[in-house]
Amino acid sequence: MKKIKFLLLFLLFSTAIVFAQQKKYVSYSVKKGETLKSIAKEYKLSKKDLRKLNPGISKKPKPNTVIIVPNINFGKVVEEVKNDDDTLYLVQPKETLFGISRKFGITIEELKTANAELEYGVKIGMKLTIPKPSITQAKDSINYVLHTVIIDDTVYNLTKRYEVTEESLVALNPMLKEGLNLGMLLKIKPIEIVEEENVFVEEINLDKELNVVLMLPYQLNKLNDSIRNVSFDKSNSLLNITTDFHLGAQIAIDSLRQKGLKMNVEYLDTENSNYKLQYLVNTKDFKTTDIVIGPLFFDKAYWVAKHIKTPIIAPFFSKKQDSLSTNNLIKTSPNLEVYENKLLNYMKETYNGETIVVVNDEKPENQSKLWRIVNKIKAFDSIQNVAVIKPKDGLIDSEVFTQKLDTLSKNWVFIISDEIVTTAAAINNLKTYVEDVDIRLFALNKGANFNNIENRFLGKLNFVFPTSEFVDINNENVIRFNDIYKSKNYALPTKYAIQGFDVTYDALIRIASSESFEDGLNMGTSFRLSRIFNYNEKLENMGVFLIQYTKDLEIRMLE
Repeated sequence: MKKIKFLLLFLLFSTAIVFAQQKKYVSYSVKKGETLKSIAKEYKLSKKDLRKLNPGISKKPKPNTVIIVPNINFGKVVEEVKNDDDTLYLVQPKETLFGISRKFGITIEELKTANAELEYGVKIGMKLTIPKPSITQAKDSINYVLHTVIIDDTVYNLTKRYEVTEESLVALNPMLKEGLNLGMLLKIKPIEIVEEENVFVEEINLDKELNVVLMLPYQLNKLNDSIRNVSFDKSNSLLNITTDFHLGAQIAIDSLRQKGLKMNVEYLDTENSNYKLQYLVNTKDFKTTDIVIGPLFFDKAYWVAKHIKTPIIAPFFSKKQDSLSTNNLIKTSPNLEVYENKLLNYMKETYNGETIVVVNDEKPENQSKLWRIVNKIKAFDSIQNVAVIKPKDGLIDSEVFTQKLDTLSKNWVFIISDEIVTTAAAINNLKTYVEDVDIRLFALNKGANFNNIENRFLGKLNFVFPTSEFVDINNENVIRFNDIYKSKNYALPTKYAIQGFDVTYDALIRIASSESFEDGLNMGTSFRLSRIFNYNEKLENMGVFLIQYTKDLEIRMLE
């Protein structure tokens, strides 16, 4: 009798699971940045059908709005099933390789090794083989930064490298009380998970075939796609830049082709000539072209964008770009206002009563910027003091700093100038105080005015500045790119080669992952080798890093 009752209970429980999996429609909570169109696309139905399921819903529903969507697992069994020693797992919407690897406590490389199809990206509905972890870890260790002890490691060095205390390290790893041994797997600190609600996810449509044009000043005849890495006459700086940008772009194109994306690529030589540019626009039919990368300089890219309807990628920054726009011109470099806002927002969030000293030059055109920034700083909560120092005949009297700095408390010095003389004058004065006074240095960028300033001294000042370019030399993607570039060109890549890769890869992957390039731009923030791409509705990239030099001679990304 007991066996019968148990059997009935088991059947009832199993039936409940089946029915739960067989719901045709389920509820869905709208995330920040999602639209009716993006949700409909994700669930493979039309906006009209989605509206029928949710009468009265707006085109841009508010975050956390609960709507009804089709159950993508309807008729499927989505539980993990065993396959000998491994596990098969069905990929769910918005899952990434990083998220899946963390879920099962394995590395991304282990996941790729077990699933060759991941070479072309992860997609909803894929059945992945989940291998056993290559190292035995505590159940919760995937929530921690891990480190395997190697030769020359010491507890002291580890605390400095990872910015943790010895006490916290021992608390997470009690075996350290008996000493540090080679090969130990240590838990360093909890992984800081940043909830990115709008991160771009690659979902390449392999049925798509892209028509791409690179429009650069090669100063050669028109190139064919079959001409891969041509030998340029690199006798001037423009050709050096063009060559490096081209070689980086070529690696991006090869990389996407290896992932299965079909592309027809045409290279047009602008010869850095307005006449040749007009000739190309008048004679080339761009109707079937999906995207044009270039011309290299902004004013020429703007001119082309006004004369054809194809999306135009402007690779380089120009001070003119803030006032020149068209509905098909994509600005890959942020405007100067983005840098300013990034730095000021950080200062506002971290301000804690410091004395603020602003250094400005004598240029009349910079005075409006000075007072705009000073007024923004004065709007910080609990602002105590803001002083302004200007040079006279290129010199700043040391007594002026003595009067403005608080030698007994914390000080922020903000250089609002790109003049070499003004910057040098301010830095030379700070050398007098840096050993005895708590000073932190800020600037709107690290331009040519800092070229002759030692990074060691900037580290002593905990120098903070915004930038659109930051390369982490330990990043596995950067290492892989450097290896490929060196094998092809027998040299390390320049910043222009990296920029060529980043701009080209990001533009093409956005088209390949969406119905249109405009949709691709709205698909979220992407992180490439040296750049962040985060576009607003004006087709402007808002992606900027915030960098700090530390006293340990490290370069740290704050945001």
